[in-house]
Amino acid sequence: MRGVEVIITDQGAIRLEGGQEAKPHPAEVVITRMLTKVGLLPQQKTGPAVTVYVAEELLFCKQFSLPVKASGIKQAMGYQMEMLLPFPADACFSSYETERRNKETAVTLYAVPEEAIAPHLQELTANGHSLVGLFPLSQRYLSRSQSKKKWALLLPGSMATLLTFANGRLRQRLLCPSLPTIGEAMELSGCDEVYCPAASAASGFADADSLLADEPLGKSFNLLPASFRRPDYFKFLIAGLALLNVLSLFLLLGMKEYRYHATSNRVEAEIAKLQPTMKKIKTLGNKESQSKKEIARLEEIGKNPDLLALLTNLTAKLPASSYLEQLRMEKKEAAILYLDGYADDMGEVSTSLQGFGEVSLKSTSRRNNKNYFQMEITLP
Repeated sequence: MRGVEVIITDQGAIRLEGGQEAKPHPAEVVITRMLTKVGLLPQQKTGPAVTVYVAEELLFCKQFSLPVKASGIKQAMGYQMEMLLPFPADACFSSYETERRNKETAVTLYAVPEEAIAPHLQELTANGHSLVGLFPLSQRYLSRSQSKKKWALLLPGSMATLLTFANGRLRQRLLCPSLPTIGEAMELSGCDEVYCPAASAASGFADADSLLADEPLGKSFNLLPASFRRPDYFKFLIAGLALLNVLSLFLLLGMKEYRYHATSNRVEAEIAKLQPTMKKIKTLGNKESQSKKEIARLEEIGKNPDLLALLTNLTAKLPASSYLEQLRMEKKEAAILYLDGYADDMGEVSTSLQGFGEVSLKSTSRRNNKNYFQMEITLP
């Protein structure tokens, strides 16, 4: 539903009482009351919120293109405003909308001298009204139901204005020295449907008053300066809650980090306590390993032949005419005794040593009237 509306014309301000007033959010009301009680906001008269519209003939409008991207349009407009406006840029209310088209940005600029509008706004705020926005009169007829269509709007006045809309955007604005007929309006706008306020059936125009049943979009060309806009305490509340959520998140992360470090410190302390015990266990393990190696070595020694007994028996068995120059023993798969020496009778030597094990005569030779031999005995 539409609230209270005020239309500023060259004849003065016209107040229109709308339907049920749009009420602020309950949280915003509570915050406003609290700030008023503590003295941060002055005590003011209370009145319904008002949307202000300015007649098109009072407005300066210019449509043009700039060879810049949307990101640089604000800076470009700052340079262009003084050249574009027929009055000082710092003494007017202005607003513009942009649309990217190929390599250029299309701009529609609306402006109105401050002296023509400011007294009306001051009177409204002095009577306790909060201002929803300050828009060109054509925006009053742009609603959500018309935002996807292409249509035209003819606004009568001292200088009739023909406006063409497509997809919720103002595409063309023409000033007409005289009121065009329906055929002329359709030809100029390129639209099959042209609206006009209080249009008669015989005129061929669609009645623009039928568009007022829906709530206006109120998004484009808001000329209201920041000094007349009421603080949006609900947005402040949302921002405060968002900040509180961020702080809570950081607090939660900090607690988790603290718990992690505390647990890590406890683990390190327990490890430090266990280190002496672990060193003792490691030392005992090394000793155990050494003991096992020593036991294995002793067990291996226990399996070797008794050398003393072997030599005693060998001395007794060898013939008296035989001599040993070298004796050695190796332990492979079995203990092998290697004998190098000489004897008068080789047959007697082989026969006498049969009781030691498997005897193998590897080589014999005769030198210096002596029989030299090399013999292997595989011990059982």
